[in-house]
Amino acid sequence: MLSHHDRTELEKIERSLELSDPELAAALRDGRRPKSRGLRNALLIFFDIAAVTLLVLGLVLPDPGVTLCGIIALTATVWTHVARHRI
Repeated sequence: MLSHHDRTELEKIERSLELSDPELAAALRDGRRPKSRGLRNALLIFFDIAAVTLLVLGLVLPDPGVTLCGIIALTATVWTHVARHRI
């Protein structure tokens, strides 16, 4: 059994967690695991590699369309990474 002081401290920690990360607090309360970001990370890495490959191919081949696709793809992946870290 916890002492009164320990219960009070535990309630403070619980309230702090509720305010700072409500999703995690709800997941812990409901007993479910937080969403995995492994698939999202794998897809981002795949698109990063594809964008760099397009850009390099566009620079090696005399085809401005491939270069333009590479530049657009790299811009999109950079935007995605920046937006993801702002959340």
